[in-house]
Amino acid sequence: MEFEGKKIMIGISAGINSAAVLCWFIEQGYQPAELHLYYAHFKEHSPDSFRFIKEQIRFARKNITNVKVKITRNSALEFFRGKEMIPHPRYSPCSIMLKIEPMAVYCWENQIDHDLIGYVKHEIRRVHNSMKNAPANLFFSKVFPINQFTDEWCFEIVEKYIGWYPAIYKIKNPDGSRRYMHNNCLPCKNETIEGLQNIKEDFPGYFEAAMQLSAELNAHWGRDEDGFYTTFGKQDYETQVCEACIF
Repeated sequence: MEFEGKKIMIGISAGINSAAVLCWFIEQGYQPAELHLYYAHFKEHSPDSFRFIKEQIRFARKNITNVKVKITRNSALEFFRGKEMIPHPRYSPCSIMLKIEPMAVYCWENQIDHDLIGYVKHEIRRVHNSMKNAPANLFFSKVFPINQFTDEWCFEIVEKYIGWYPAIYKIKNPDGSRRYMHNNCLPCKNETIEGLQNIKEDFPGYFEAAMQLSAELNAHWGRDEDGFYTTFGKQDYETQVCEACIF
């Protein structure tokens, strides 16, 4: 695909895959008319996320002539508090309303030609679904330039060009595997019980803020209501709310 002379968007997220897209793009030597970097920052991102974003912006400006940056500041917890709910795991109003829709508006306002998305090899189904579900009148193209590569390739190219990546990715399980494969909000409303327990251990301040909101709203985090209440302290008689009110 031809990127020279076009308006290119990369939605950087403080995650390894979107950073890898930026590194790949610059490694190819492209000089677009404009490179737009859009970052929806969340207060619940891991502690060094914003510093990682700033490094990516510096790297882009060092190598691309015309770089434009848009940063929004958000809080998933405050969004949930305002909506008086913790969303169902399969529904993501936080991402839709605080990131996806504003980014689409930004693309329209700036007449973006190509939006580069960091899905990798094991996410090929997400690539197909994204292309299949794209509106017929979408005015820009969605491009998945690293979908032939793996997560490990992403870590390698980011290490090569940025020099480091968020510390959350270096936390290991006892078997040596990475405990966190994504730098999402801590916690995500889609968290497993195991994931919540990991966050309690690794990021106790984030965990306590989430539990406080859970108590305020009488709503649970993650995929497993029974597991959540059993694991984090509530008794059966404390959880008897109607199904419509749970989320």
